[in-house]
Amino acid sequence: MLAQPSISIVIPMYNESARVDLMLQGLREFVDQWQNDTEIILVDDGSDDDTITTIKSHSTYKQLAETISILSQSNTGKGGALKLGVSRASKEYTLTIDADMACSPLVLIHWLALKSRFYAKEVLIGSREHVDSDVLDSPKRKVVGNVFNKIIRLVTGMHYRDTQCGCKLYPTPVAKDIFVALRTMGWAHDVELLLRANRLGCAIVEMPIVWRAVPGSKINVWKDSLLMFWEVIRIRFLINTSI
Repeated sequence: MLAQPSISIVIPMYNESARVDLMLQGLREFVDQWQNDTEIILVDDGSDDDTITTIKSHSTYKQLAETISILSQSNTGKGGALKLGVSRASKEYTLTIDADMACSPLVLIHWLALKSRFYAKEVLIGSREHVDSDVLDSPKRKVVGNVFNKIIRLVTGMHYRDTQCGCKLYPTPVAKDIFVALRTMGWAHDVELLLRANRLGCAIVEMPIVWRAVPGSKINVWKDSLLMFWEVIRIRFLINTSI
């Protein structure tokens, strides 16, 4: 069996009460199969529903209570929630993933089999555009995602086909370096993170995933795409002037 490193899983949450079953089921499956230390850091980003109560009353949470930490903060955006969570990560590698489990954390077992090992200066990013990915998503979201990706390529010069997938694996020291400097708290935070990883000399590798879109996405496809476009312009200026 290939050596599996210890993993910190960081999940941002905002009004996730309807998805708690999916999230905890996915985490339970990972803990059962990953053969090394795992810590799970859930960051509640100012939810105004009963996300935390629902989690704490769930039987699976009670089974994993020693593995799961729950952090809470005022609403800052997905990037801000991840920033807080990564600051608490203590294992060798940090996996960021979405609460809806559209991509299971078990993807790490497949990635490890493909690569034989993870590397200290390499960031692995799930890509819904990878030729070997198995993706079920709405046509509208796919079209808008592709348009946004072309904008990212044009503005930043990065060639990655899917920067926005929530599933990313970082060596924890790298994650801490780039997240502590993160200044984009909204949906386009991924773009800034990858630009900063590039500047640190990290290899960034797009990896295949199994992706199943889950109803209830918090992204307004057209409105948020426009906001992300302006964020990308700002990020390009920020990176050029501050690093």
